[in-house]
Amino acid sequence: MTRITFVMEQHIGHQTYYQNLRQGVELDGHIQAIWAPITYTGTNWLANLPGVPRRLRGTLHGMFQVRDAIARADYDVAFFNTQVPAALASRQVRRRPYVLATDITPIQYDRMSHLYGHRADRSGPLADYKQRVNIALLRGASRILPWSNWTRESLIQDYGVGAERIDVVPPGVDLHLWTPAAKPNNGSLRILFVGGDLYRKGGATLLKAFRALPRGAAELHLVTRTPIAAEDGVHIYHAMQPNSPELIALYQSADVFVLPTEAEAFGIAAIEASASGLAIVATAVGGLADVVSEGETGFLVQPKDDVAVFAHLSRLAADPELWARMGSAARIRAEARFDARRNAARVLEHLRAAANESSL
Repeated sequence: MTRITFVMEQHIGHQTYYQNLRQGVELDGHIQAIWAPITYTGTNWLANLPGVPRRLRGTLHGMFQVRDAIARADYDVAFFNTQVPAALASRQVRRRPYVLATDITPIQYDRMSHLYGHRADRSGPLADYKQRVNIALLRGASRILPWSNWTRESLIQDYGVGAERIDVVPPGVDLHLWTPAAKPNNGSLRILFVGGDLYRKGGATLLKAFRALPRGAAELHLVTRTPIAAEDGVHIYHAMQPNSPELIALYQSADVFVLPTEAEAFGIAAIEASASGLAIVATAVGGLADVVSEGETGFLVQPKDDVAVFAHLSRLAADPELWARMGSAARIRAEARFDARRNAARVLEHLRAAANESSL
């Protein structure tokens, strides 16, 4: 039996990945799984000293959580769902073989930093040191399982990771939960948007395109944490939870999913839309190009291009057969690429291989 410690960062998006992966892992009777959720909160006295900045406090909590999990567990191989907790482990990460998954590399994140409210390091000794640490961390992994081909290319080009140790394993969804549902054509296109940060995810672009549609041609459903004023034809949801029956039902009632995001590492919401049998209009950023097949399951646009979004929505509103056909193709693509159980099994194959190689 292979003993695996799963060190799982719990930020939104990664939390959904953790839930789906855990369900798949628990189906395997030959794994002894130790789960270590990294929440970046806690009661550590050092992190909670007065005057410690909030950001540093979270980092310290995360560091203590990761190092405690690794020190306490007796395992054959460790799995990290992002490189951040692996970096926080510092030298402890090397006490056993480790496998990393990631939706984005540090360099890719820095390139999008202004959209995430993150300040990238300026060129200099500190930036050089962090780059050396990240290179050593990524090259030291037994395997790296990026979510997309976009991230795979950065691992090879920016960090010199050997292609033979990289396998693109995207996150999946539970295809038994996320399923299409029959829906009547009520004469208006039901558009769904799901994104915690409405504006980074392109909500302003979508609203501009929606407002240009003929009155009554469509209705817009926004799932977001961002406060926004109500308006005619726009329905807003602030309290939806990942994988909840209410969220799934909302996907099932929609005709098209739109994510014109300005910055995106991957976009699990687009996979959920695919599994729900929705045509997709999304920007060609990050891993979304792996999710949407242009002209087959939906359309790819450039960030802030409300004219293109409007054109695609107009076409879909006028042709219900088109969005139905694209939605069916999206479901087939989800079954082939984004099955959470199948992708969890692939992760476990790599973990077993890493553990076996270290014992030779």
